[in-house]
Amino acid sequence: MNQAFKRCYVFGEFRLDGAERQLLRAGTPVLLPPKILDTLLLLVENAGHLVAKDEFMKQLWPGTFVGEDALARNISILRKTLGESSDSQSFIATVPTRGYRFVAPVQKLNGTALSSPEENPSLPQTDFSPSAVAVDKPLRQPSQQQRPAALLGLTDSIPINIPAPHEIPTSHLWRRRVAFAVLVLAAGSFAGFVTYYLLSPAPVPRVLRTVQLTHSGRIDPWASMVTDGSRIYFNERAGDHWNLAQTSVAGGDTQIVPAPFPNPVVRDISPDHANLLIGSFARRYALMPFWIWPVQGGPPRRVGDITAYDAAWSPNGREIIFAEDDGIHIANADGTNSRKFVPWEGRTGAFSWSPDGRFLRFTAAIPGTNSPTLWEVHSDGTSLRRLLSGWNSSPNECCGSWSPDGRYYFFHSPRSGTNDIWALPVQRGWLHHRSMEPVRLTTGPTDFYGPLASPDGRRVFAYGIDAKGDWVRFDLRSRQFLPVLPGVSLAIVSFSPDGEWLTYVSYPDYTLIRMRRDGTQRLVVAPPSLHPWVARWSPDGKQIVFTSAQTNRSALFLVSPEGRAPRELLPDGGDASDPAWSPDGKVLAFNRQEKGSLSIYLYRLPTNQISRLPESQGLWEPSWSPDGRFITAKTEDEHRLMLFDSRTQKWTQLAQANLIYDAAWWSSDGKCIYYQDLLAPNEPVYCLHWPSKKQEVAVSFEQLLRAGANRAAFIGLGPGGSLLAALERNHSDIYALDVDFP
Repeated sequence: MNQAFKRCYVFGEFRLDGAERQLLRAGTPVLLPPKILDTLLLLVENAGHLVAKDEFMKQLWPGTFVGEDALARNISILRKTLGESSDSQSFIATVPTRGYRFVAPVQKLNGTALSSPEENPSLPQTDFSPSAVAVDKPLRQPSQQQRPAALLGLTDSIPINIPAPHEIPTSHLWRRRVAFAVLVLAAGSFAGFVTYYLLSPAPVPRVLRTVQLTHSGRIDPWASMVTDGSRIYFNERAGDHWNLAQTSVAGGDTQIVPAPFPNPVVRDISPDHANLLIGSFARRYALMPFWIWPVQGGPPRRVGDITAYDAAWSPNGREIIFAEDDGIHIANADGTNSRKFVPWEGRTGAFSWSPDGRFLRFTAAIPGTNSPTLWEVHSDGTSLRRLLSGWNSSPNECCGSWSPDGRYYFFHSPRSGTNDIWALPVQRGWLHHRSMEPVRLTTGPTDFYGPLASPDGRRVFAYGIDAKGDWVRFDLRSRQFLPVLPGVSLAIVSFSPDGEWLTYVSYPDYTLIRMRRDGTQRLVVAPPSLHPWVARWSPDGKQIVFTSAQTNRSALFLVSPEGRAPRELLPDGGDASDPAWSPDGKVLAFNRQEKGSLSIYLYRLPTNQISRLPESQGLWEPSWSPDGRFITAKTEDEHRLMLFDSRTQKWTQLAQANLIYDAAWWSSDGKCIYYQDLLAPNEPVYCLHWPSKKQEVAVSFEQLLRAGANRAAFIGLGPGGSLLAALERNHSDIYALDVDFP
């Protein structure tokens, strides 16, 4: 007997019938394409359990190569169909990087099936032969006993009064049949319209032309880009400092805007285009004071005593919204009447108000992770919600802006190896879920960041970056710069103690490679899935420790140079980064984030014991002296270099700088401590003689900066005590995307 209740489930107001391949909502059919329905069946049949992405691919698209985007689209459509908000996940929960889980309570129905006429002779037989079709043929009315309650949808106790056949004139019957046919046709047409409206592809914006507006190659995409409709304001890096610059929206020469203080960074332009909102900074990602500066010139006005990470004008131009450590705040434009707008644990920024002023969208990392995500809140600070939850397998959406008409929200996100600009249609109308998935506007090979819509709505400006760089080592004896792995695209390098071996993190796939110094015996020792970063060889050259920059935390892994399976250190599973070996190879110093501040910890490998270095809160990037007595570290603001004496258990200050880049490094004889002031002229590396504490310039990068490098960052020691440096040669410029909006 056919079991109609087999694979029949009830959850919420929905009923899912697998045998009939039908989804009902409060008894009303819900139209779903076959693949969407198959996705829902697979989730519901495994309710409460993780369904891995590989399992979806195997069941839904067997023997066919389909990207994860298709699965993400299916899940997104299901969430909209079930009435699930983007951040509630009350039906379908995303398990980052792994798959999805159906989390709503599910009841599986069991019972007998409706019998077919062949299986139950007591049921009336239906004759579809031509001879059986006659309009005026008397209709045989089955008895009450012949009508199963399941078929009628009623119980046997409810009386059913049906007129006898002779009481219905043939003409009336014909009219009723015609009316019924018209009703069915109208219902079918409406269902078809709704199906087309909901499931057919909507017109999407497309890029007609891409125009490069600037050609300096030195634009810094960390800063914001703003426009008044005729000019674009932005920041350029010039070695050890930054300049405020402008160019025409039509392109042309870049002009430096003389600023009243060093290192200005533009963040917004007032709604009337009369004033710039700028900050002055000593280092990136730090709190900075803000100023209002007239576009036509004149003295800047300080925004009260506010210091923030980012800031933006309100739509009315009378208030400023800004980001501090404890969340988003709002104040009058002169800095008075400051109050909290949205509480938040962690950094926020890239603020963009909707043109009607009803919503604020911004970028923030999910608490406890480094993953940027997009969020929206109402103008009164209520109804905070996350956008595009589950759209990326690993969240990575950033830095958006609205179109002038409010129909689209532009942002950037990496997909398929490049960082691209996307347009998110804004939800409107009675069928608000008509809003489709984000539409990709760019498809590489250039990486695009920080989209900004032009005031006329015809263009989208964006930073275009061709990421390039190479490594050099400065030989202290010959006083020459020598290339390291020329032609290899890499992110970071570390040499073994004897200088014969090295590891490097390849770019852009982030694989940890071990090889000989001459380029032979290349071996992958850590895969991209671990996202390896800083790697350090043990003093005996038999082990390599590296930081794994995972989505929700950073961790330390240990691997042998032969590439045996990496194993995670630290049994407590806490956050850890920037490892440094003790001279005997038995202890690792590392950083750990605690209550918004960094501290230094020690991990003893033989015993797996962890202890906190005394008074190390606010210090990071440790480095050991060759005799193991001292540890150097820098303060979180990167202005001071500190020294810890293990005998006295005290810290003392060694040096002060504009911006100390990376860790300090001890020479092999312990007589020199190398560190770099990245914001001093020509980005010098100093040798701080120990124990006299006298310092001198060990190397200046003037000739490399003059030759076109944007930055030369000291990153460690190489063979023979040479100084390793990463040269940044990124070619960053502003592009205009001419977009056709439907």
